[in-house]
Amino acid sequence: MAKFFKVIFSLVLILLLVVIVGGYIFIKTFDFNKYKDYVTELASKELGRELVINGDASIGLSLTPTIVIEDVELANAPWAANPQMVKIESLEVQFSLLPLLKKQIEISNINLIKPQIFLEVAANGEQNWVFKLPAKTEAKPAIKVAASSSEPKEVNSAGVALVGLAAKSVTINDGLVVYDDKGSKTELQINSIALALPSLDDDINLKFDVLFNAQQIKGSLIAGSVNGFLNNQSSYPINLAVNAYGVDVSTQGTLSNILSNLSYNLNTNIYNPAGNFNAPETTLVAQISGDLKNVTADISTLNVVNNLIRGKVGANIAGKIPYINADLTSDKFDLTAFNQNSNMAWQVPSLFNTAYASELVPDTKIPFEMLNLVNADVKLAIGTLIIDAGMQANNVNLTAKLNNGVLKVNPLTLGFGGGEIDAILGMNAKAQELSLKMTGKNLLLQQLHQEFQVGGADDFGVTSGGNIDLDINLVGQGATARQLVNDLSGQVIAILNKSVVQTGKLKFLTSNFINQLLDVLQVKRTAAKQIDLNCAVVRSDIKGGKANFPKGIAISSKQMTVVGDGHINLLNDKIDFSIKPNITDLNVVQAIASFIKVQGTLTSPKLALDNSSTAKAIIGVAATGGTSYLGSQLLQVDSSPCYTALKGTSYQNRFPAPSGVAATTQNAYQDAEKQIDDSIKDLKNTAKNIINIFKR
Repeated sequence: MAKFFKVIFSLVLILLLVVIVGGYIFIKTFDFNKYKDYVTELASKELGRELVINGDASIGLSLTPTIVIEDVELANAPWAANPQMVKIESLEVQFSLLPLLKKQIEISNINLIKPQIFLEVAANGEQNWVFKLPAKTEAKPAIKVAASSSEPKEVNSAGVALVGLAAKSVTINDGLVVYDDKGSKTELQINSIALALPSLDDDINLKFDVLFNAQQIKGSLIAGSVNGFLNNQSSYPINLAVNAYGVDVSTQGTLSNILSNLSYNLNTNIYNPAGNFNAPETTLVAQISGDLKNVTADISTLNVVNNLIRGKVGANIAGKIPYINADLTSDKFDLTAFNQNSNMAWQVPSLFNTAYASELVPDTKIPFEMLNLVNADVKLAIGTLIIDAGMQANNVNLTAKLNNGVLKVNPLTLGFGGGEIDAILGMNAKAQELSLKMTGKNLLLQQLHQEFQVGGADDFGVTSGGNIDLDINLVGQGATARQLVNDLSGQVIAILNKSVVQTGKLKFLTSNFINQLLDVLQVKRTAAKQIDLNCAVVRSDIKGGKANFPKGIAISSKQMTVVGDGHINLLNDKIDFSIKPNITDLNVVQAIASFIKVQGTLTSPKLALDNSSTAKAIIGVAATGGTSYLGSQLLQVDSSPCYTALKGTSYQNRFPAPSGVAATTQNAYQDAEKQIDDSIKDLKNTAKNIINIFKR
């Protein structure tokens, strides 16, 4: 009996070996290439496009059998530019062996090597990924799959399509996707994509490393299950970490009603390193919620180089033009953090370290079209705005409205220098126009900047008075910066009222023409302890690319009178000034016998005394008293230079006009000055003619 069972066992073992070996030999020798034509013909018929397998098809036998198909092509739509819609260098499909014994197909892995996909939209809107399938004579029955109960259950067809991927993964390496939308191309280069689906009820794990239009996007995503997605799960979890365009983004939260009416609630952290997008180092921490029509960001922290901003930003994205509403606040915002020494690559130009202007206004296009991208209402409040180490503004409040390409900032208010500044800024995209109106009242020079405060005997500063009024009104039109500056028109007025100024060194105004001018006038000598100002005015009329100063720089004091007349070319920064000082206090400096000429540029000014012998022969300045002579007629210098500077403006009555003898002599002086200028021109022309005669 034992022998019988031994024989039976041996026969069974031999039969098993024969089946296994035979099956192995069959699979190893089975030629899948014989069926390529059948497979491609069937697929081409179903898709309505030709499918071609140019390479070999083979199988590898192991616990995970693998089918390898090489060089696969799917034809494109007849109208498309590229003949193929899909090209795959190699397709590997791995199956789990044990489920095959139960007549179940379970794909453990799909690996696509060098896939290329070309998506295209025609001029008429036709899309090449929409297949024109052949007409069916019979309706397909609903797909049935076995459920846990004995009754069959109808399921979502998309879910059935994904059953083959259950419990396994998909990898893509060295791929390319090109999207051509009516000639506008977008490229996605795929370094690697790995998608893991342990089962339809387990979380989705995705890792990706791609180049979108040559910009790297790399990260990972953990999301809810496939079934949760297909069943429109009410709180579908998502955890995303990505680095895109140099920006780190991490977000965790939930999605709801994904397939019907998507909404979301996400905690988001965004970090942009210094210099990326030519922007400062920035960190954003916010809770973002909304749906496909509205989104709201509740900002707990917006850190821009250690400047903290908080508030709420909302956007309506349902319309053709998005609408943004923002209300932001900051206790303190420090502009001095935006410099080349901080850990960033963006710099706010220094406002007071040098008197600076560009050497040449570039013909760069002004991006007015950006005003048409959104409509917006923005409010911004800053408790303390630090502009410079010695200058700050308080209670800065800004309200901006952008509607259909028209931006209006009104009001813009801030406490500054002990007073208040009110401004209105406007931009119009269609008209390509910019405008600025700004007034400053009761500003104190010594509070504008700490360097105007007297801290020692050698300091330059205001000991009393210092009240300044400011008025700026400018408008310009142009598509480029050069056109805008060339068209710029308006007026800039600054008025300093009665004050006492202690002379000394202006530490923060070095290397510019203001400092050079003070050197020429020698008002910084220790012998001149103070200047008793009656008034000082800067008035500039801007037109045709020039800032003109029609006797618009005036200083009237007990010790001296200074009148500046000339212009600055705003396009190339060139200066052409005559500064006419009249010194009455010999303790300050000896009488100056001629005009001071200022030429060059603001960045490289050149100051010198005009030693024209012709001018000295006509105009003399006495050694005492500072009076000017024309022949035997005694002419006083302008006794009311501040009135003269403001003449023709809304401030012309701010200071008294000359009266009586002073008015008569002043008019004579000014008439004589014009005659002198004309005489000098005539003398120069005469000299040129004489020189030309001798050259013949």
